[in-house]
Amino acid sequence: MSKTGLVLEGGALRGVFTGGVIDCFMDKNIKFDYIVGVSAGSCNLFAYVGGKRGYARACMIQKDRSNSFWGVPQMVESHKFVDLDKIFYEYTKQYDFDFDKFISNPQDWEIVVSNVETGQAEYMHTDDIERSRLIGKASCSMPGLTEPVDIDGHLYMDGGICDSIPVQRALDRGCDKLVIVLTRKKGNYSHVNEAALMLFRRIYGKYPNFINALEARTKLYHDQVDLAEELEAQGKAIIIRPSLQEVGRLESNEDELMMSYYHGYTKAKEYIDRIREL
Repeated sequence: MSKTGLVLEGGALRGVFTGGVIDCFMDKNIKFDYIVGVSAGSCNLFAYVGGKRGYARACMIQKDRSNSFWGVPQMVESHKFVDLDKIFYEYTKQYDFDFDKFISNPQDWEIVVSNVETGQAEYMHTDDIERSRLIGKASCSMPGLTEPVDIDGHLYMDGGICDSIPVQRALDRGCDKLVIVLTRKKGNYSHVNEAALMLFRRIYGKYPNFINALEARTKLYHDQVDLAEELEAQGKAIIIRPSLQEVGRLESNEDELMMSYYHGYTKAKEYIDRIREL
């Protein structure tokens, strides 16, 4: 029997594109057997599995800058440039996220986190509300901007460090047909520049495995895009990604973010018939 999987890349506020995609999926009643999300992709996974249309968009596009999870205005309150507690604790209340519905959804899902000590990706699922908040927060924790998250006595950060596009994970879980949502245009690749690596070596110097993962991320990302495109060429995957210039990781222009959201919705709509054929 065929098993379908949905792979959701991260990219901070580039994830608003994915927010449009999953809202379209919810409107068209498109469901998958397995969903895996990374970083901002995990926020979209929460919205999709929880059946909360518009939730990811509401979190990522803040009309009131003082309510944003990042930036100077909210630093007055949290003393952090990026405050992930706002996403996984405050926004869930503000936008009436139904954790019971999320937890009770029988769809199989996993969120990718990076183990700071081992430098390896781990794939987490839980039936506990508080633990799900921790897992999401860990997957979104950006090196240099946020603190590692302690889960069961181990430190975790951005899942995108060790597995940016978990296509292989979906295959390993038995999926033979995939929809892969990327947040960069074709030909645009993620890379970690030397200046950032120098900073990370200073901050995380006592975690050599994590430094190795950071240094290897650029090649890993290229290889994962290549695998996704190879599966697409074989008819085993559909890749949905922007054709317009993607927004920045910490984009503040509301109009640009809304344009990216609607671009994602429109792109997904173009693929609905093909996705149903899967």
